[in-house]
Amino acid sequence: MKVIKTPWKKEFLNLVQQTEKTIKITSPFVKENICDDILNIKKKNVRLDLITSFKLMNIYSGSLDIGGLEKILKSNGNVRNLSRIHSKIFIFDDKKAIISSSNLTNGGLLNNFEYGIYFDNIKTVGIVKNDFETLFNNENIGVISEKNIAEVRQLLSKMPKIKKIRIPRINIDNPEDNFDIIDLPDELISSTLRGWKLEIFKCLEQIPKNIFSLQDINKYENHLKTIYPNNHHILDKIRQQLQKLRDLGLLEFLGNGVYRKLWFIHNS
Repeated sequence: MKVIKTPWKKEFLNLVQQTEKTIKITSPFVKENICDDILNIKKKNVRLDLITSFKLMNIYSGSLDIGGLEKILKSNGNVRNLSRIHSKIFIFDDKKAIISSSNLTNGGLLNNFEYGIYFDNIKTVGIVKNDFETLFNNENIGVISEKNIAEVRQLLSKMPKIKKIRIPRINIDNPEDNFDIIDLPDELISSTLRGWKLEIFKCLEQIPKNIFSLQDINKYENHLKTIYPNNHHILDKIRQQLQKLRDLGLLEFLGNGVYRKLWFIHNS
């Protein structure tokens, strides 16, 4: 066991280069240039599994580069979305691990004062690996695909360039949660989303609460039946579309049928 302090990018990439089978990482923020470094230096057969915080606000603000995620997917890696992930864990071949304060960014690996622990005790690494895999394989975690990334790019292409982030006044338990809510122009969603996703989004807009339950959205079942009279599985469709909105970074699953909106609509 040893202490890891910034800068530790060289040490990180050495571990990547030595890996023979799998690299497992949790990091809320990810930059494309670091993904390039990993993919360029790792062995071709080594699989990279990443859990990150795929929130639209993180992407819009530049904290999370979807170009980097796309490159991971194209190299046969896997990306999962757990919006409340805050840990930074790095596991190499299930034999070596680092728990750190560092994100997969230049700041995390080079510039900020970050602190962590490297260890290769098999029992301790096994505990961390099992926790990672429990999260990674959880049925409620989002599976990010290249299609999701393409849809997010379409959304962002219609957003104004970021200047000053307006924080909406929303009554929620944790004020810090405001910082991952994106302020959307009113016409953006209607010009981008289509079909079921758009209709579910419109229903969610009618719910006055930022945090809502499945019961809240299921109240729109009869309304949706008027739009889709031939669909006899409305409630199943609602749950499916909530997952799709989560995988666009617009919703967060809090568990037990509770959700949080990650947007705020303002009138142009």
